[in-house]
Amino acid sequence: MNTIVGIDIGGSTRPVSAGIENIVPEGFRKVVVYMAVEIDNPASQLLISDIEGNVSRFGTILGKFTVDPVMLKARTLDRYSMRMTVTLAEGMSVLSLMSLANAKALEECAVDVRAKVALKNGISKKLEYEGIPLANFVK
Repeated sequence: MNTIVGIDIGGSTRPVSAGIENIVPEGFRKVVVYMAVEIDNPASQLLISDIEGNVSRFGTILGKFTVDPVMLKARTLDRYSMRMTVTLAEGMSVLSLMSLANAKALEECAVDVRAKVALKNGISKKLEYEGIPLANFVK
């Protein structure tokens, strides 16, 4: 699991570490990534939904992703299993993605992510982060 820098879910709720557990190809241009994410949530219960974004390298989008919604337990430091579906951009394939599986290429890739965070009472906030190094997630 890797330390994640640059993301604040709200208040002092933040991911502490993340790691890839499994990658399952689904055809030539789609992969499902199963991740374990440790999140410190000293606040009340939160629902994180509408999680989506893209991965780019040198400004070129390599693929877009969505992540299934996740409910964070109140006042806990807990580990959550998350399922991400990645659809690769035109010209990219699962095989070409393997060429990025080295430390230098990972440092050159960035992740942009958008999500909605909601409290139990329905109050919600949209979050957006840009340019998070992909290496933060997969070292």
